[in-house]
Amino acid sequence: MLRHRTASRLAVLGLLGGGLVPLTAAPAGATPGCLEETAPSVLQNGCDDSTPPETTLTPSTAPNAAGLVAVSSMTFTLGWEVSDGDPGPFALECRLTGGPQAHGWRACTSPVTYADLPDAAAGTYVLEARAVDAGDRARTPDTAPLLPPTVPDTPDEDPTPATFTWGQDTTAPFVFVTSTSYDEITPTQPVVTGASVPIRLNSSEAGSRFECTDNDQPVACTGGRWELPDPAAGRHRFSARTIDAAGNASAWSPAIEFFVPRNLTRQRGWKKVTGPGYFRGDALKASRRGARLVLPRAKVGELRLLAATGRGHGKVRVRVGRRAWHVVDLAGPKASSTQHVVIDRYSGLRSGRIVIETLSRRPVVLDAVVARPNRFPAAQR
Repeated sequence: MLRHRTASRLAVLGLLGGGLVPLTAAPAGATPGCLEETAPSVLQNGCDDSTPPETTLTPSTAPNAAGLVAVSSMTFTLGWEVSDGDPGPFALECRLTGGPQAHGWRACTSPVTYADLPDAAAGTYVLEARAVDAGDRARTPDTAPLLPPTVPDTPDEDPTPATFTWGQDTTAPFVFVTSTSYDEITPTQPVVTGASVPIRLNSSEAGSRFECTDNDQPVACTGGRWELPDPAAGRHRFSARTIDAAGNASAWSPAIEFFVPRNLTRQRGWKKVTGPGYFRGDALKASRRGARLVLPRAKVGELRLLAATGRGHGKVRVRVGRRAWHVVDLAGPKASSTQHVVIDRYSGLRSGRIVIETLSRRPVVLDAVVARPNRFPAAQR
């Protein structure tokens, strides 16, 4: 809004009748609608442009929801806007709070850049910018030498500077992935028989989140002790990365490997039994000689049989394709599910259908099968 200062009452001194007699004159008013401040005359106050310019500020990088950017250099495009058609000239002033490059109000030009800033918490850096009516700032329109001032001079800079606040984090975190599954036979590729796979995820930066993949497929995960639920049968390669509050992502972790057995499905001569000690809660039982289970064709470098043991349990024989039979004796201390290595991983690779056959009428309870190629993971440095 434009307003003009009204000239104060004029007191003119004259010599009348040998004495000083005060005379008065009507107030001298300024013309409405002035866009520039005018200097005062001897008998009249100047005109005050009371509408300062407004400031615009656009950052090169916007902070995320945490108030952080992941770059060490910030550039700001500054400008001004006027609502009254004032032609100017205009100028800009900037002030930076926080960090080693902090400074008070000083002249600046657009764009203004602050480079090589050190990382700092959200809210550390505050840039303020204000537009200035440079043509009017040097003038004070209310200083007529013979007149008292009427109203204070309106400031000629934006009274509400454009403000931008941010913090900075340019350092990527580190991720730590630890498998807590243990397998004495193959420690680097453990066989996991539980309903879920326990994994511990940690980041070098508190408050970071995690992204995970299982066999290159994304899976939801959380930091700390976490469990991959209901993994499918077969080989698994699990990897994770951590992302800090600024959005910096770590490298993907080296994959950890584990293997989930194949649950057995009922075939002729076998019946399904259930119990909490079995893999996936069920197993197959046979009590006659010659009962067979035939599994799909596979490449096998290691073969394990998960089966119940107990006094009076019988024997089975197992082979892959047309290779030799391997006999497994299931008599022993009572246990719902015990792992029996039929073919160790150092015996070479073979392929074909996996056949399991009972050798007597003694009871046999089979739980699951581990059949996998003898792949070895790459050495970890």
